Amino acid sequence: MSVSYVVQKCTSCAGTKFDYDKETKMWKCLYCGAVIERHEQVDTMFTIKNVVRQAILDIAYKRMNSAQNNLVECKKIDSGYVGTIIADIAYEMNMIVSSGISKSEQQNYFSMMKKNYMTLKSMGDSPTEEEIALYEFFDSAEVVGVLILVFDSLNATARTDFLLKYFDASGVYSRVLNSNLINFAVKRGNFEMFNQILHNADNIDKKAVLHTLLNKCPDDGGKAENALFLIENDSELSEDDKKVFEKYMSESGDSTETKCKIAIGLCNTPARPSVECMMSNIITKIGDQQLVYELMNALIKGNLLDVEISTIVEFSVSSCSFEVCMQNFNMLHESNNYVEFSSNHFSEVLSREDFDLQGKQGIIDAMMKFDVADKVKYRFISDYLCEAYDNPENRLEMIRYLLSLTNDLYTNTVEKYIVNCVTDKQNKPVVVKLLFSMGLNRSFFNNTLSNYIANSNDSFDVKKEVIYQLLQIGLRINADACTKMICMQDIPSDQRVEMLRMAKASGVNYDDVMDMYLSSIDASQFESEIFGELMQSVTRISNNGIVRYVIEFHDLPAAKVGSIGKLMTIGYANASMINCTIRLGSDQIMCNLIQAYILTTSDPDELAFEVLGILGGNKSTAGADIDVSGIRYKFKKYVSMKSKTGELSNLSRSLCAQCRVL
Repeated sequence: MSVSYVVQKCTSCAGTKFDYDKETKMWKCLYCGAVIERHEQVDTMFTIKNVVRQAILDIAYKRMNSAQNNLVECKKIDSGYVGTIIADIAYEMNMIVSSGISKSEQQNYFSMMKKNYMTLKSMGDSPTEEEIALYEFFDSAEVVGVLILVFDSLNATARTDFLLKYFDASGVYSRVLNSNLINFAVKRGNFEMFNQILHNADNIDKKAVLHTLLNKCPDDGGKAENALFLIENDSELSEDDKKVFEKYMSESGDSTETKCKIAIGLCNTPARPSVECMMSNIITKIGDQQLVYELMNALIKGNLLDVEISTIVEFSVSSCSFEVCMQNFNMLHESNNYVEFSSNHFSEVLSREDFDLQGKQGIIDAMMKFDVADKVKYRFISDYLCEAYDNPENRLEMIRYLLSLTNDLYTNTVEKYIVNCVTDKQNKPVVVKLLFSMGLNRSFFNNTLSNYIANSNDSFDVKKEVIYQLLQIGLRINADACTKMICMQDIPSDQRVEMLRMAKASGVNYDDVMDMYLSSIDASQFESEIFGELMQSVTRISNNGIVRYVIEFHDLPAAKVGSIGKLMTIGYANASMINCTIRLGSDQIMCNLIQAYILTTSDPDELAFEVLGILGGNKSTAGADIDVSGIRYKFKKYVSMKSKTGELSNLSRSLCAQCRVL
């Protein structure tokens, strides 16, 4: 059999460029717009075309044995026919990806496919007249679909694009072919084709298509409807599919509205995402309250587990808007579900910055419709008092409201509020007065004033008022707390001096405070004003306190010499007998106070010489042996060695010379 073709020409303008109209199956001239039919000159029946079509149709349904038999018939009729070559390529391509053949067989098929494809390309990079006539003859979406996939895999763009003109994806009935076409449509971004295949519900793997739709298709406005179509037509969804939908809800960039509509559709299926997933990714983020209502209604109408109800409550109080939170609690109450609130749930509401005062009280009133245990009330009221919820203006009114809900309050709550809470600012003294007016046992608060002074971050004005109130009821302060108080550098030093005097009036011992102050503070925290106040009344001092003041602290030059003299007197100390451990470079040195001062001081030169004199620095006191990292050295030898290596400061060299040890 032979079939011959003539170059098609437009009957109106003799043009040879045409575009195929899929609906009318006619050709439109690209020059004049005339519509014509393509003609071929044939001298026999179209047997070979039928066999080619059947071979490719067998491939669409993976009937590879039948496809092979039909391919043999094609070759018998005309092995050089373009249809035979194309069918051969399609068969070989599908055999290559078959899981039932060996690697060597795959290589053989690949070689044959490559050879046949080169033969096809030699006829033209684009479809020839003979090839076009063959495609028109097929009139089969499945045959065309197979060839689209084959040519796409071969990067034969011209042939792929040409075949797409003939292709109607809704006419494919092979599930395997539809599965591959779905992937092709996604890769090409051809979502019109994707939707056609999707709605061919009886001939697709609905679950697989649904997964592809969720994860690879854009949210184009119809995504939710397509997903719902697949969900409603898929009876195979199971609990095992939950993770797929939860991943979509949590990771997809689709709109929250789309996710919400899909979640509503899933509520009556075994694949319904967890309540936590829907709360965190949909209900707490969506702005459409009607959709929230529909989703919550679908959820609550289901058989919720206690843990799921708890999850709804948790997200409602912590993340939902005021309207959604109220709606959720009202729906739960109307549904007669058992709800148990913890103190944390109330605290979450009270801590919400996006709820105003009336909103918080309204939600708490809604929560109180359920059975709330007294101990829960005590705890969340305590939490509100002691945590930084609200601004001071709201807090005072809220505190009065909360205290109206209970007849009791934990003792440690009061102390925690006094010591730690700074939120109420100028209103704090008012709240303290309210708390102690509840008839609290004052013997339980003996350490409160000390803890407050040592740990509170209140402003000086507030602190002064609170201290006054606590002193009025007979509470005392200890030396340790007093020391911590005077080290609070966020309070101006003159104000701390005033507080120190108040502490002294309450009975604190300056000797203990001085020793703790000099022994515990970092050198950068030393303040002349605080030290000067303590020096006025101190009567004793430890050697460690003397060492730290002399070596580490920078006092005013006019004060340091006199202070050292007084400290040495009240400490009954001899600087040459006070042992120190210092570091100079990598050396750890054990020596006396005079030597330590010479080696480490950074005081101004004039002051350093005066201090050295007060300490009694001379050749005898400064020249004693020292221990350097476990090795005994003459002080003179050690400073000479360090001087030569440049590790001794100029001031230290001068002080050594003053003592005649260098």
